[in-house]
Amino acid sequence: MSKPIAFIIGAGKNIGASTTKALQANGYRVARAARTINPDDSKGDDLFLKCDLTKPETVSSLFADLRKSWGEPSVVIYNAAAAHFTPKTDTFSASLDDFVSDMSVNTVSAYVAIQEALAGFDTLPSSASKAFLYTGNILNLEPILGLQTCGAGKSATAHLIQVAALTYREKGLRFHYVDERMSDGRPAIHPYVDGPAHAEFFLELMGETDVPWLATFVAGKGYTDFGKQPK
Repeated sequence: MSKPIAFIIGAGKNIGASTTKALQANGYRVARAARTINPDDSKGDDLFLKCDLTKPETVSSLFADLRKSWGEPSVVIYNAAAAHFTPKTDTFSASLDDFVSDMSVNTVSAYVAIQEALAGFDTLPSSASKAFLYTGNILNLEPILGLQTCGAGKSATAHLIQVAALTYREKGLRFHYVDERMSDGRPAIHPYVDGPAHAEFFLELMGETDVPWLATFVAGKGYTDFGKQPK
């Protein structure tokens, strides 16, 4: 049998690189999509796809290119994010264009990716591990002044992930909003975002797990419930 396929959308040098390494060590071929990627570097178990997630209408073509090259991914990790920072005293100063651009990356392109993932999951055997994982943060629960455009998108996509988890859990499909925290519950923000810890937790979420859709975790500890878990 051919190796299973994982697709990382928004594959950077931290979480994306660590997750690729972990997935390939566990027998996956990994397709990666990013703005700065060079498709000509594709080889072996690496497939590189160039993308611009400010244009959600192009997301379906990414999946089409992957299907043409390799086949259907059983694991999709949406790791892209966008933010236009504003002064804490003037949080609505981001332009409409910037707001729309960030919402496109954080939510609208993720919505299309969920649709495409679901279409693909239906074609895979029941034995395949089928998971859609979204790299989130604390902004769906607590605002951080100055991060309005990012927070709006993360909050909206947290809703999409929750709905997907409720809708498709009887089919064995896993949808998780993955949120790294410090041990005291504070958000893990740059430079404290732990790529290897994300990779380890992603692998856990791809398997049989009772971790809820809102998957808050601490590096070295795994899933940690900070008492704000919606139903």
